[in-house]
Amino acid sequence: MAQKRISRARKRDLEQPDEFLTLTSRLLDKIRTYWKPVSAGFGLLMIILAGILAFGYFSQKAEAKAFVLLNQTMQRYAVESANQDHQKALEAVTPDFETLFATYGNRQAGMVGRLIFAQMNYQAGQMESAILHYMEAVKMFPETSYALWAAWSGLGYAQAAAGQDENAINAFKKCADGQDAVLQADALYQLALLYRKTGQEPEYNKIVASLKEKFPGFMYAEMLPQSAGS
Repeated sequence: MAQKRISRARKRDLEQPDEFLTLTSRLLDKIRTYWKPVSAGFGLLMIILAGILAFGYFSQKAEAKAFVLLNQTMQRYAVESANQDHQKALEAVTPDFETLFATYGNRQAGMVGRLIFAQMNYQAGQMESAILHYMEAVKMFPETSYALWAAWSGLGYAQAAAGQDENAINAFKKCADGQDAVLQADALYQLALLYRKTGQEPEYNKIVASLKEKFPGFMYAEMLPQSAGS
């Protein structure tokens, strides 16, 4: 039986390094350089990794273009934020993110970009916009993905900062239902703080007991008072 011949163009494509993997590797390097997590339970690097790995097969060319745009936007933000405050840096890149969402909103880069943009708004103190984009993000990711649990965590932080305590409690409950231990522990701790703030002592006591039982090595658990009123 005759073997199928591979065209020269196809052979060149096979011999070249994977465009998408090369691009995402560069993007991850930049995230490691320029970004720090908001808390122990919310790392943007892990969000990016989850966004890349949580889905099945996709169109590499389209995704590569989308990640090029996200990469360029993050590069610009890194430069802008090094020279001025978060608010001005956010204003500088907002049109680029709007283009990303309009063109690639349903692509992985668009979904991951929305998480990053929500975080930028949070850092700039724009809680209304941060909440809006986090609420969009929680609709996008699979139920068992790290990115979804991180989005719930980010939403909880933004809502708590905006004084929306009950909404924040609901968001952190969603995060605590996830399967990532770091995010779970952080969500339970935030729930304890919110229950104490709102005077919900029975819920506070349950959460503190659950936190200490599930995560005995979580140092912040030992700092919580025995009751919400103390």
